[in-house]
Amino acid sequence: MTYSKEDAYRHVLSMDLHTDAFRYAILDPEAKKVIHSGQHDLNDFSKDKVKPFLDDPIFGYEFQNYSLSSGGHRNTLIPTDLFSHTAPKEVFQLNYPKPYDNLDYNRIPEIGIVNIYELPLWIKSLFVIKFPRIKITHRSTVLLKGIFDQPVFAPKIHLFVESDQFYYVITNRSKLVYYNRFDYKDLSDLVYYLLFVLEQKELELEDFEIKLYGLPTNWDQKKMFEDLIKANVSLSPMREKGELFLLSKQLLCV
Repeated sequence: MTYSKEDAYRHVLSMDLHTDAFRYAILDPEAKKVIHSGQHDLNDFSKDKVKPFLDDPIFGYEFQNYSLSSGGHRNTLIPTDLFSHTAPKEVFQLNYPKPYDNLDYNRIPEIGIVNIYELPLWIKSLFVIKFPRIKITHRSTVLLKGIFDQPVFAPKIHLFVESDQFYYVITNRSKLVYYNRFDYKDLSDLVYYLLFVLEQKELELEDFEIKLYGLPTNWDQKKMFEDLIKANVSLSPMREKGELFLLSKQLLCV
């Protein structure tokens, strides 16, 4: 599908940069739909490898807004009230050893939390120079905003699954009960971490609805995953609520 330069002023350019790929989507902010999307795989997470992707003419169009989700694997969440009296570096060093790679933070007012994270300077400089009006947000900030943009009163487990990592979020009664990120190699790792966390928190799997994000609707391991955990999982047929969740939910950040 080709995209018309003349339509750009009505749309939002949403981008996501992770260690494995650079993804982007053009969004209709009124309909909250993806108009066009693309992906470039990465074998080296560096400025020199990412910069050529931005030479595509589509990134020279004048869009209504620009956004990017990115950031390092290390991040920490802190209640807004505590953050007001503490420096980001002081909070971060409680959870992670030095050195730190350019700390930044986002506020998540929906749940009264501040997300402190690492954002390599080359990412900020590359995208700010290319898109001076861009809003850069950590990937987990977008994920949490997206999760709390939907009904979360009933108990739910939210798994945002990628090729080498997944985010694990538990919500109940419109509150964030648990948040973490895990590296994994295969489906058995995913199952192990899912059940281990519930065991540690003395929770029962059958009490929760399990929602998947970041995966295609026809994910070929869905049935095997359900058989292993002996529970059904939901994966939205809408790309904006499933495979392209992080890109579409950046509308909440611009």
